[in-house]
Amino acid sequence: MRELLCELLRLFYDKGWVSGTGGGICAVEAPGRLLLAPTGVHKERVTPDDLFVVDVSSGEVLEAPRNAALKPSECGEIFRAIIAARGAGSVVHSHALSAVLACDRASDDAIVIEHLEMLKGIPGLSNTDRHLVPVVENTPREPQLTADVERVLGDERFARACAIGVRDHGAYLWGEDIWEAKKHTEVYHFLFEAVLARGGSR
Repeated sequence: MRELLCELLRLFYDKGWVSGTGGGICAVEAPGRLLLAPTGVHKERVTPDDLFVVDVSSGEVLEAPRNAALKPSECGEIFRAIIAARGAGSVVHSHALSAVLACDRASDDAIVIEHLEMLKGIPGLSNTDRHLVPVVENTPREPQLTADVERVLGDERFARACAIGVRDHGAYLWGEDIWEAKKHTEVYHFLFEAVLARGGSR
């Protein structure tokens, strides 16, 4: 799993979703144990030995990398909130331009996505559904987003969403395991790009 997380970071870097040291990823390694990428580093260069192991409930660092200069991702608190609320096994944080610009198209507090075949890539959705992705306002530091993330996770309008947009920032995306998180990350980025290409939802 450590190697797979690093492979996905390289893949997402190539797609422009975690460039400039931005973005992040995590996955539940075993009950209570969360593998977490470091912060402030070039994500395409992260190795398995650079990952932290933190307690899923408390965020306490259980195992740190040998490189003492590394620090755990600032997304950790948000990752753990999504895991707690949705039972996610893996969460991705993207800084993709498409996610940022799709948030600009949001109607009030949600990106509206409809009339797209790719909606079938999200559990429980069909191409005839009107899908709402919640959008929260950005903050100076990542952990300050947690309260708003928890709020939209509890909003029934967004019960089917596997993504949260952050205005002027990017998005958080998740799945029940690392492979579903990868799929949802790819599906939502396609949907964000489609919303932009159409000039907004229909």
